[in-house]
Amino acid sequence: MKGSTSTRNRDLFIEGIVIVLSILLAFGIDALWDQHQQRLEEEEILASLESDFAANLQSVTRIIAAHGIFRDRVVTLMRLSPEEIRALSQTQVSEIMLSLANPWTFDAVRGTTDTLVSGGKLGALREPKLRESLLTFLNRLSDSQEDVAYLIQGAQDFWLSEINHGGPWTDPAAEIGYVGEIRGLDFIPKATAEDLLSVRSDPELMGLSKRFHINVAYYVAELELIRASIEEILDLIAESA
Repeated sequence: MKGSTSTRNRDLFIEGIVIVLSILLAFGIDALWDQHQQRLEEEEILASLESDFAANLQSVTRIIAAHGIFRDRVVTLMRLSPEEIRALSQTQVSEIMLSLANPWTFDAVRGTTDTLVSGGKLGALREPKLRESLLTFLNRLSDSQEDVAYLIQGAQDFWLSEINHGGPWTDPAAEIGYVGEIRGLDFIPKATAEDLLSVRSDPELMGLSKRFHINVAYYVAELELIRASIEEILDLIAESA
């Protein structure tokens, strides 16, 4: 009788161990599955972020370069003699006129980042530096908006003053927007070399252009910080993949 009780207790003990082990194994499998699902989710987020920020890097680099070209054209206008201006080609005249106040701005691709932040899902990214860099990127974008406002207002002031000289003017060869050729402007005249000379001789109009390019310099400084954030984010994405 005693042996039977001992055997029964042993069987119950073993059965209990098996049950506990089964429960622990089930929890372990669930935890591993959750980790797998979280990793898959993170991989999808990283791929989406990489696509967004690769596009952002290309865009911000192009805009910084464009403002450098516009500035150089204005510098050229200031140093040329009247005879040299009259000798410019039509396209050169149009490009310089357009560069006096051309407010290209950076429109960031931020859908994935905004979704992560607004949805409280930044924690899906395991790398804390990447989470921090995304927030820094958004903060720098926000900081740049004041410079964008000055840029737009400066360009509008220039364009209004341009009317006093017979403007505005355009030229399909020079009026290239960020997305490509701008169509439907054939009815607007092209600026001539004499128009360019007239604009250059107007202190108020050239002052507005100089003020615009001062604003551009501040904006480009912000864009350089934004580009640094983008490059850092792309490096961290590569490390996390």
